[in-house]
Amino acid sequence: MKSVTPNCKTALCAFTLLLISGCVTTPEEKLRQAVVDGNLLRVRTFLEQGVNAQTADARGITPLHLAAKHGHRNMVEVLLERVSAVNLKSQDGITPLSIAVQEGRRELVALLLEKGAQVQEQVQIGGATLLHVAAYRGNQEIISLLLQHGADKQARMTSGERPVDLAQQQGHTTLIPLLEP
Repeated sequence: MKSVTPNCKTALCAFTLLLISGCVTTPEEKLRQAVVDGNLLRVRTFLEQGVNAQTADARGITPLHLAAKHGHRNMVEVLLERVSAVNLKSQDGITPLSIAVQEGRRELVALLLEKGAQVQEQVQIGGATLLHVAAYRGNQEIISLLLQHGADKQARMTSGERPVDLAQQQGHTTLIPLLEP
């Protein structure tokens, strides 16, 4: 067996350290991780260095999607200063707004709608709209926001249910007057 020279050992150690420390990741991956971690200073630094805030991962998830998922309003605001498209879709057709609705993040729903997010978006599975999702979850504040921005009470899923039907099925009886056509 061949012995490893000191220079090779040093290079091997340096490479191993590089892999372990995560230095091999791209700036875009580091930006996404900073968003997940809620590290606003790092996010701003990456953006000031020119890292593209709209770059998606292999599944189409952008930093804006991640900020919505983790409820980082300040991150959403900073990213929206750099992102021209608020309705970016992942490979599964998920937008930052649909994530915010699903997660029940009222403040982010309001902010994204204010910035032009599309309220009539349909989820790929079953033809549900964001209003269907909010009705199913029983979130009156988000339902009110969606309705204020033109959500369609009459929208039907592929199985025929309207948002009011889902609210009723889930026992959210206080929402029925709000959702009735």
